[in-house]
Amino acid sequence: MSNTSTNRNLLFIIGFLLLTNIAVLVYFLSGKKHEERKPGSGRPNGLTEALQNEVGFNSEQVARYEEMRDRQRENIKPLFEEMRKAKDSLFRMMGDSTVNDSIISKAADAIAQKQRMLDLQTFAHFRRVRALCTDADQQVKYDSAVLRMFRKMGKPPRKNDSDKQEKK
Repeated sequence: MSNTSTNRNLLFIIGFLLLTNIAVLVYFLSGKKHEERKPGSGRPNGLTEALQNEVGFNSEQVARYEEMRDRQRENIKPLFEEMRKAKDSLFRMMGDSTVNDSIISKAADAIAQKQRMLDLQTFAHFRRVRALCTDADQQVKYDSAVLRMFRKMGKPPRKNDSDKQEKK
């Protein structure tokens, strides 16, 4: 009788742990969908909000910026695709022990060249957007906002930093 009772208890514990694990999994998977984002955190309109709120762009400037942004995205899309293909090509060589260092270096140089073109086009785009500023004050605010944005892009997100920002 105690053997049946022990088996029943073990089945109950296993079932409870299984349900708990499923609940935790559902919680974490659904929680990421509802995470609230801040302006400039990667949302498509983050820079638009910064241009309005921090730089002082009016509705006409915002509309012109959005047109420029859409054109820029279309222009750089092929570059991202080419870079992805070049990186795929490089990392496919990983399994081939016959590939020498000069071939790997050439593949890495091709990626670097595509990144250079992308960076130059992005720089030119932000310079054109800067030309939308109506006065020196807007230009200074714009320069500051863009620098802040690029500095944030270069840093990996850290949980402790976001916790500190939320407490402020």
